[in-house]
Parts: sequence; structure tokens; C-alpha cells
Amino acid sequence: MKYSNGKKYDQQMDNPYVQLWYEMVEHYLRMYLPKSGRVLDAGGGTGEFSIRVANINKNLKIINCDISEEMLEKAQEKFESLELHKRIENKICDIMNLSFENDLFDYVMCLGDAFSFCEDNNQAFDELVRVTKPSGKIHLSVNAFWGNFFGMMAKGPDKKFYFEDVMNYYQTHIIHQNCKSMKCKSFTIEELEELGRKHNLRIIKEFAAPIFTIFGKWLVDAEKLKKIKELQYRHCEDKNLLNFGNHLNIIFEK
Repeated sequence: MKYSNGKKYDQQMDNPYVQLWYEMVEHYLRMYLPKSGRVLDAGGGTGEFSIRVANINKNLKIINCDISEEMLEKAQEKFESLELHKRIENKICDIMNLSFENDLFDYVMCLGDAFSFCEDNNQAFDELVRVTKPSGKIHLSVNAFWGNFFGMMAKGPDKKFYFEDVMNYYQTHIIHQNCKSMKCKSFTIEELEELGRKHNLRIIKEFAAPIFTIFGKWLVDAEKLKKIKELQYRHCEDKNLLNFGNHLNIIFEK
């Protein structure tokens, strides 16, 4: 899928639940980013995670790549307004055919739904691995299959998830809504682990962000939000719960 309106996308993402997701991912970026070197934000869109990486470590050179020129235009506006444009470069490219040499990046991240929207996930993962340096890290996040399944079952027709959509999703792992394919694939943590085994990658960390779905109004109550965050961080690495989270995250070492 190719998003075509960066401003609208950022507006849709400007809500407490998404901000919690961003914060949780940033927590782990702080733990595993290298002290120096090159970072690739594959499918980085309007640059949210590139900005966070740049703010975490001023010694990193970042390339934010995306298939959508419109999303990158919005990213460039943000980089310039934050005076980060000298450290973050935008580049149009497809995750399934990255226009970079082998073994170039110290940290490759493909976060949010970018990998889930790739038509050929195996080819996309091959490319992410190819451009990562030996001993470099690959941080992948995707939609969680079981988390989405239970969410669709609970929301039902009120949110245009009809029974046929849920059954199609169960069979294909591709989200369906209003009797249409959204072309967005979900994964289990076991499927992500298998991708790594095919390339002899070592698993560094697994977590879900967020791990629990949350009633929206609780997130704007400071006291409740504090307790929610405590629960999220306490359980987001629990192997028994990972598959029921929102976005599965796995960090490999090449």
C-alpha cells in the first residue's frame, strides 16, 4: 500500500494510543541503537521514527526511505522545521528492491505497517538483511495476527468488520474490512522467528507495542495512563502474550 497524503497520515496518527506505541518503540531504540554509524528507516513515511532516532543519538546518519513521494515531502518539512535535515536524508525506494549496496547499515528498522504491506514479504526481508552490516541489527515490526483477529471479532459490523471479513482474515492473514482486502498482512511471532532462522540471524529482543488494547479515554487521564504504561512495560515481552498485542517487534543481529 502507498499512502499519498503525509499531512492526513500524521493527523490520523496524532492520538494517545499511537503516541503510546511510538513511546514504547523509542524505549527499545534507546537500548539497541548503535553509538555511531548508519541507520535505515525502511518504509519510514513521514519520518516519525527517523526523528526519534536523530534525537536519541546525534552521531547517527539516517536515511528515511519510502515508496511515496508525498509522504517523504511531509517528512522533509518536519526534518527542516526541527533542523534535522542535515542528518536525515530522504530517499524514494521500495523495500522489496532497496537501492543500497550490501552490508551498508548498522541498524535497519522497518516499523509500523510497512513490512505488512509488502506484496512479497520474503523478498522484502531478504533485502533488509542484505543491506545490514555483519553484526548489525534488524528491527522489524508488523501487525500481530491474533491481536487483530480478536479485535476484529470484538468490533464486528459496527466497525465494518463483517463475519466474512474475519473468516477471510483467519484464512489468509490479510486484513479484510467492509468485504475488501486491505492488502495488509499480519504475522505471529513464530513466523517472524522463522524469517530470522532462514538467514541464520540471532534474536536479540521480542516485544509487542502496545501489548494491551486500551479504552481510549483512559489514555487522557494522567493517573490512569501512568498505571497503563507500567502494565505495558511489565508485560510487553511476555512470550505468552506477545501474539495478542498490537504490533509485534523483533530485533535480530546479523
